[in-house]
Amino acid sequence: MVMKFDFSVRGMRDYYPEVYHRLSYIFSAWRRTALSYGFEEFDGPVIETLELYTVKSGEEIVSQLYNFTDKGGRELALRPELTPTLARMVAKIHNQVPKPMKWFSIPRCMRYEKPQKGRLREFYQFNVDVLGEKSEMADLEVISVAIDSLLLLGLGKNDFVVKINNRNFVSEYLAGTGIDEQRTQALYKIVDNARKVTEAATREKMNEIGLSEEQRNAVERYLAMNGPEDIEKVTENNSGRGSLLTLFSLVRTAGMQMYCEFDPTIVRGLDYYTGTVFEIFDRSEKMRAMCGGGRYNNLLKAFSGVEIPACGFGMGDVVLGEILAEKGMIPEYTKNVDYFLVRVTDRELEIMLRVARMLRSRGMAVEHVYNLMPVKKQMSRAAKISAKKVLIFGADEISNGMLVQKDMETGTETRMSIDLFV
Repeated sequence: MVMKFDFSVRGMRDYYPEVYHRLSYIFSAWRRTALSYGFEEFDGPVIETLELYTVKSGEEIVSQLYNFTDKGGRELALRPELTPTLARMVAKIHNQVPKPMKWFSIPRCMRYEKPQKGRLREFYQFNVDVLGEKSEMADLEVISVAIDSLLLLGLGKNDFVVKINNRNFVSEYLAGTGIDEQRTQALYKIVDNARKVTEAATREKMNEIGLSEEQRNAVERYLAMNGPEDIEKVTENNSGRGSLLTLFSLVRTAGMQMYCEFDPTIVRGLDYYTGTVFEIFDRSEKMRAMCGGGRYNNLLKAFSGVEIPACGFGMGDVVLGEILAEKGMIPEYTKNVDYFLVRVTDRELEIMLRVARMLRSRGMAVEHVYNLMPVKKQMSRAAKISAKKVLIFGADEISNGMLVQKDMETGTETRMSIDLFV
């Protein structure tokens, strides 16, 4: 009895050609969009020091990492994201390059999290960042790149929505209710979860952390805000209010209001972000966010000692890939072979190999069998790999300076001069 073993690792993927075809299709749209905005592509190491991630996220992040001690006793980790690497790299050169810096990357990342729908332990992420610019125009641009990359993939305004908020707006609004710091941290989680549960459930959670009726009413008024017109009604001193209104004004000016909306529940790790925050969902919201980002003006200071304003986003391939597949928006995978070369005997091998090299030098994809087999089997192989055309190398035709070309779609056979190929 033959034993079968599955040596695959949970949460990781096998990139068969059809799987990588989907990835390449997504990567192409990401890269084309970023380059069209003048962003420069970069990358960093797959392995970083563990400390790089605890500086940003604290010791609690360790449980979500693939971390290890190397042979030199160094505490290292596989990268779960690229932003800390970006910050470390920029800290080295920020005095030597003009600003703003506009960088993007499509890194392979690893996180030790429970695999579930839309989340794997291994994934690719489209990272786009503007560094050294504090105006809302930079926030607008990174949001625009995210939107345009989705449009290039075939999604439209009825397929996705960009939900926008501002870290300072929500934190200062909640602070104005007189809630202490400990309960505020608990309240952020309640706010973040509010769109997923009933109003009664949200109210019950607020009661559990001991909010007064006045505070609870203030939070409910916040959660009821529905757009810039409601933000304008906030009269209390709030530094995020003006920034949020400016961004929505720019969104309208750029003609992207059909893709964007204000959402008071978007808070995204408030220790990390310092202003604009946003997430992108499919309209049905059946899946987790496909993209998230915002402004992080303080992060680079931890690495460079200098305040460098920055904003950006990360868009994962897993959720996006599932949405595109569900909507039938990924082109069907077929192997691309322009010519399949068939030889009748091995006496035609030399001329066949010369023709193959010439066709490949012209950018054609060319295949042939390695070991001689009957012509019928060679033609069958050509059909199985969906070759567009077949060139048949027969002794009689070659003696007359000719080859037979067969169009595999129409079945039409044509005699062609060898001079056209050599």
